[in-house]
Amino acid sequence: MKFLAKIIILIAVFFTGFIFGQQYAAEPAVQDSQPIVCQQEQEQEYASLIFDFGDEDIKTFSDIAIGDNDSVFEVLQKAVSENNIELNYKDYGGDMGVFIESINGKRNDFDSGYYWQYWVNGQYAKVGASSYELQNGDVVEWKYAEGQID
Repeated sequence: MKFLAKIIILIAVFFTGFIFGQQYAAEPAVQDSQPIVCQQEQEQEYASLIFDFGDEDIKTFSDIAIGDNDSVFEVLQKAVSENNIELNYKDYGGDMGVFIESINGKRNDFDSGYYWQYWVNGQYAKVGASSYELQNGDVVEWKYAEGQID
């Protein structure tokens, strides 16, 4: 009789474990799951830079990598440093920003009214180079030319 009681208790424990185990296995492993967000790899963006020295000397640099909010001035700095071109400028800070004094030895000439100025996609820029944020595919042309603003 003792043997039969042990078997009944063992079967009852096994049966109880089976019932609770089955109930546990039916529950989802994660209850408050968050959707998995896959971040797409951002494609690299580029701009082109052209220097027109005013004497038919033109230098072109294509596919300069730009980042979010890169300014014309930042791309200019990148291009001159990668291509061993001399750049002199003065940073006035704030809204005034950066003033280009010379590129590759060609200095602004206040007497003749020729200065370094820039155009983006063929449009004369009316803000400082450190304030103009570039977009993918923009073409920046720095020209040594007669002043555009009177």
